[in-house]
Amino acid sequence: MKRTILVFILTFIICEAFSQTSSGVWNSRTATYSNAEHKITWQLMDNTEWIGRPILEESTLFKVRNDELQVLVQLGATKSAPPDDDIWNYVSMFESEDITNPKKQLAAYYGMEYIGTKAIKSQLCGIHAVKVRTDMKKDYPEYNGTIHSIETTFSLYHNGYIYTITVTALSVLEEGIATFDGITTMIFNGFEIK
Repeated sequence: MKRTILVFILTFIICEAFSQTSSGVWNSRTATYSNAEHKITWQLMDNTEWIGRPILEESTLFKVRNDELQVLVQLGATKSAPPDDDIWNYVSMFESEDITNPKKQLAAYYGMEYIGTKAIKSQLCGIHAVKVRTDMKKDYPEYNGTIHSIETTFSLYHNGYIYTITVTALSVLEEGIATFDGITTMIFNGFEIK
């Protein structure tokens, strides 16, 4: 009996580790994710190789990375009742300790310095959204450089769901931040929701 349970758990973990989308369709040839249920299409940069990442949370719809750019892309959807007001009224919540403390702990875990989290009113696909940027860094004196990890997330409410669309630079040199910002903009511009 224990062996059967162990085989089931290992099979589940292996299947889960190699899935790259919990729903929807990922076309690696065209670098396009589409999800008919959520009415989402996301055209990533098609001249680069995107590799599926394990989806460990039920709310994650899609997750891929690009090793050349050192970028991780993720899409989440959480069923939610409509907010009482516009999401723009909750901008300060995205900078609260409930949100920033786990990010500070993550930075400390990786031996990085937490620089900060900034939330602003924004729009994505013509829908009110909150854009949140978190920056962490680590100095490497032996290489005369500083490496940053930058996470940019758009959060929006649409069709009964709160969507989080995230692009994370896993490691970018300090002098490459402007280039990363341009890549991030291109990636977000490929996102569509109807």
